[in-house]
Amino acid sequence: MKLKFAISIRARVQSALCVLALVPLAGYAQKPADVPGGFPNKPVKILIPLAAGGGVDTLVRSVGQKLGERWSTPILVDNRPSSGGVAAMEMLEQSAPDGYTLLSTGSQMELVSVYYRAGWNSIKPGMSPNFDVLKAFDPVVEMTSQPYVLVVPSALPVKSVKELIALAKSKPGELNYSTAGIGTPGHLGHEFMNSQAGVKMTHVPYKGGGAAMTDLLAGRVQLTFMPTLTATNLVKNGSVRALGVTSLKRLDTMPDVPTVAEAGVPNFELINAYGLFTKVGTPPAIMAAINRDVTQVLFLPDLRARLAADSSIPQPAHTPAQYKAKIEGNIARWTEVIKTAGITPE
Repeated sequence: MKLKFAISIRARVQSALCVLALVPLAGYAQKPADVPGGFPNKPVKILIPLAAGGGVDTLVRSVGQKLGERWSTPILVDNRPSSGGVAAMEMLEQSAPDGYTLLSTGSQMELVSVYYRAGWNSIKPGMSPNFDVLKAFDPVVEMTSQPYVLVVPSALPVKSVKELIALAKSKPGELNYSTAGIGTPGHLGHEFMNSQAGVKMTHVPYKGGGAAMTDLLAGRVQLTFMPTLTATNLVKNGSVRALGVTSLKRLDTMPDVPTVAEAGVPNFELINAYGLFTKVGTPPAIMAAINRDVTQVLFLPDLRARLAADSSIPQPAHTPAQYKAKIEGNIARWTEVIKTAGITPE
């Protein structure tokens, strides 16, 4: 009798453990149950306005793999590099508003909207599409953010943001900063820093980040905002000195480097935030499902570890409406920077 009872208890425990073991898998590999039409019931395409191999491409492929497993649906990544990201944005604008075509981009979406509203596209074609992207597209979910690092050549005799500002004030217009081109985040970020710190430093635009970095290392320019991953390696080998990170909090990967805001330029922030966008008119239930599931995927431990290695920070859960409000706020800020600094396309 006791033996029979023990076997019965053991069988029940094993059965319960089997059920519990299957719960995460059943919850993970399933389509959103609360979306009309069984979305997604066919492959989902994510457009990227840059070539394969970059930061946003790596992010989207990592998220897409996890999302595809969750939905049991292929996630197709389509790289469409072009000036200003116009090709990918035009493809999304021509797609159906059903959530099956998404666009992933960083702060580029904010900037092309700024350029369109400033009329830059009529002065310099290719700076932005011939439509306001924030009226044509709906932000769905903010995925990650990645700050920059303010760096100077090791030979420059400054060791802090305050010393850099003091040097700039003593030599108005004589310090040169390099960027990947006119209207890039680095360009607007430097002009924002100029206005916040009350200094004048001269812009030297290049045709890409590689050339901008080369001349910085050679000492032909005195400072730049550099992508975090690139800066980390150069700081370690002594080629450059990091004065500050452009996020509002210090980075776990560079804990001894202060933020630019705490080091002498109050309220300064320069972030490249990557998100997903869809065609305006996409059903709110589909947008909410994408938002929810992408957010959950971003907080999977293995993906978080991979992102942390690149100094990418998963963003807190925001609704599509909150994400759009954040973008509009950034657009207003960059519009004011362009106006104050007198920046033009040429």
